[in-house]
Amino acid sequence: MNKIKTVGIISPSIMLSDRPLHEDKWQPYLESCGLKVVWSPSATKGTYAYNGYAQEKAKDIMDMYANPEIDALVSAHGGAGALNVLEYLDFDFIAKHPKPIIGFSDNTSMQLAVYAKTHQPFVTGFFLEYAFRNGDINPLVDADFRKIIQGEKMSYQSGETVNGGVAEGVLLGECLSPISDLNGTPYYPDISDAILLIEDEEEQSYKLGLMLTQLRYNPNFKKVKGIVFGKFADCIDHKTQGSVEKIIADFCSNVDVPIVKDFNFGHFAEHHVLPMGVKYRFDANNCLLVQQEDL
Repeated sequence: MNKIKTVGIISPSIMLSDRPLHEDKWQPYLESCGLKVVWSPSATKGTYAYNGYAQEKAKDIMDMYANPEIDALVSAHGGAGALNVLEYLDFDFIAKHPKPIIGFSDNTSMQLAVYAKTHQPFVTGFFLEYAFRNGDINPLVDADFRKIIQGEKMSYQSGETVNGGVAEGVLLGECLSPISDLNGTPYYPDISDAILLIEDEEEQSYKLGLMLTQLRYNPNFKKVKGIVFGKFADCIDHKTQGSVEKIIADFCSNVDVPIVKDFNFGHFAEHHVLPMGVKYRFDANNCLLVQQEDL
């Protein structure tokens, strides 16, 4: 992929808090990366689900796809509600004007939906509000983001081996709750031959267990090539159903593919940013992910 030169700022999600956005840092940072920036009208709009928000956000997103100067779409924030935008997107048009969506967390719903309908790659682990939530961007997030927009193929070594082995497949994921939300919809991607990246935040351990079981029941799960568990931020160990660690261990005991846990990805200030929807080589013995295809 050629390097990204111009980004359009979108916001498919509704924010769930009124914490400061540090918006004054967003454009200077993107410009320091050599990027030109185009803002959608609803980029920072929507701290609640106002009437018509999904249609408005979808229109802004489609306008970004229609703008020939824009190379990629960057989400301003996460939260909830990206799922509501999907029915208003024109996937045929998106397929003819491919651009990666750079987002994270709740943005997973739209990223995977676009992938399911068009096979367009995307980038996870970065949106503007989260990148600057602590005032300044984390050096690891910054370094990964700058490499990706320059078109570099990425390599990551992190985590702890659960099941050894080596596999190749398309990396898909990441936030488990939005993945689960897509079940039963026409927007769920085919996970055959995929390496799955999974994390979540602020969930009860038993709910994580149910969502992982639901994932395992997917008809195409038996064709999954490998699994990378990120870190689960602020998730709650249920007093009778056990810890998050136990839930993941129980899931892994029923799955015979290469698996790594505690990979440095999730809802923490320091985490990797990853191209998704492209092929990787996954060496679980050495906790290594190596990108094989361009974004």
